[in-house]
Amino acid sequence: MKMLSAPRAVFCLFTLLNIVVLNNVTPSSDQALSSPDVRAFPRHLSEMMNDSYNNDLSENKRTRQLYNDFLADNLFPKHADNAALLSSLSRKEYLIREKPNYGQVSNREMVNLLDGYNKLYVLEHARMMKRLSNTLNGLSKKYKIPEKETRKLWNECKRSIESKLNRKMDSHKPRYNSLVMSCSASVADFGDFYKYYVTSWNKALKKSEKKWNKIFIERAKNYRSGAK
Repeated sequence: MKMLSAPRAVFCLFTLLNIVVLNNVTPSSDQALSSPDVRAFPRHLSEMMNDSYNNDLSENKRTRQLYNDFLADNLFPKHADNAALLSSLSRKEYLIREKPNYGQVSNREMVNLLDGYNKLYVLEHARMMKRLSNTLNGLSKKYKIPEKETRKLWNECKRSIESKLNRKMDSHKPRYNSLVMSCSASVADFGDFYKYYVTSWNKALKKSEKKWNKIFIERAKNYRSGAK
């Protein structure tokens, strides 16, 4: 069922995107993730930094201190396909976080930031599945796991991850939809939600990857006798 009417149906794309990502990653796939152009972070942001920083700090050090509490800079390593998006998210986070806690975040600001993190979720989801695919493919070759069994295990992995991640994302729907349908929200209220929302799905991705790496290794043990 659609959660939001167009053009603000940001969240309702998740289930479809999860399925697309899962179905497009297979153990034998060599398809690389897309790589949008990398854009440098705007230099003029350094001029807007807090005056409490010491004047003798270098520009790079001041920039790191300014953004060390931002999710885009802390949680996600930069890659060719996400660097420009992370820089854009850092900028959006800054513009919101520079407001006082009692200030207001407009609907447009909320939707833009959440939409950016939704796009990042799709990239990180695909990256995680690609790593799992490579792990299983490597174990399959090393221990001579039959192709049929490899495919069966991979499908089991995809179904499990899709189910768990969909449940995780669904748990955020009520609050998510409430915010993106509102005209504005307080900085404190929206800040608490988006930080919890992003860290939640990021942890879920890491947990799924750790779980299935362990399962792959355990299942591969059954075929060790056939390895040279």
